[in-house]
Amino acid sequence: MKFIVPIILIAGLFIPAKADTTDILYAAELNSVPVGCRSTAMGNTGIALPFEAVSMFWNPAAASFVHSYDVSAEYAQLYGGLSSQACAAFRAPLQDGVSVGLIYEPFFSGDISRWDTLQGTYLDRQMDPTLRANGSSDGVFTNNQNILSLSLAKLFELPVPRPTSYSYPLPVELSVGVSFKGFWETMNPDGKLRMGINVNCDAGVVLRVGLDYDMSRQAVSREIYAAFSLRDALETQISWLHSPDEYQEQVDQLQYYGISYVDKTGLLAAQWTVAFSLEKSYQITYHAGIEALFWDMLAFRAGMSENVPTIGAGIRYKRYYLDYAFSFDDIASSPLRVSLGCWF
Repeated sequence: MKFIVPIILIAGLFIPAKADTTDILYAAELNSVPVGCRSTAMGNTGIALPFEAVSMFWNPAAASFVHSYDVSAEYAQLYGGLSSQACAAFRAPLQDGVSVGLIYEPFFSGDISRWDTLQGTYLDRQMDPTLRANGSSDGVFTNNQNILSLSLAKLFELPVPRPTSYSYPLPVELSVGVSFKGFWETMNPDGKLRMGINVNCDAGVVLRVGLDYDMSRQAVSREIYAAFSLRDALETQISWLHSPDEYQEQVDQLQYYGISYVDKTGLLAAQWTVAFSLEKSYQITYHAGIEALFWDMLAFRAGMSENVPTIGAGIRYKRYYLDYAFSFDDIASSPLRVSLGCWF
């Protein structure tokens, strides 16, 4: 969901306050805050990485790329500890190529300072520190948000004509998915509880193309994933309960495009994944990342999310995986994002 102010504004880049709606004009873009250690460490390229349960946050079609039950839990401290975020994800195959997934994502703002009217827009204040708040605030409030999303996806195997002498099983698969989600947000300015609610849906597709086959391992050794998702496809609004002027906040659409290349041939003794994506929201931002997986156990990752460097690492052992990510955000670094998951 797209809201008026991105989460980065919690550091002090607040929008103008109005006397009768101050209690409901501070909102974070929870649906734009990255989720997933692997994708975050790779520059927030999750749209093109449908390999874990949390990938459904980026694209509901990612629910199809699972052959067993997949569950994960994640915690992150954002922007130097100014706020925190968690995520629990689960996905499972059903039958006939249909899969289902569930994601719950809570966000906790911590104490947010409340200021008088500021000049310019939030983008102006992000670029020009002289326009930001200074001096004493009028008090603090909290802004806690939650998203609950149910994803359904269907995987189609596309027939590709090949010469009779060419029998390598190189897949061409298309996954189509949709998610239905509910959002609720609470704030407590001046000790008065305000609550915003919204329902919406996401839609997405992922195309997988096998490029090469390893005869000794009996598996595809090179493949490409191309993906697209439309976040908040419905033109709905956040409705605020207990608001004196029945204020409503528009939910804007968000688009993701991405492509990734996976090389399992053992180049330089590693399995490589390279991903690129772009996000279209207020503006178009570009993202890129790379992962090297050694011995099918130890992974190192790095990326660029627009102009923000990201790094991370991961460990896999049998059915379990543990991942860590660090983001060098502009306002303050996000030093801790850790997730634990398993397949069973």
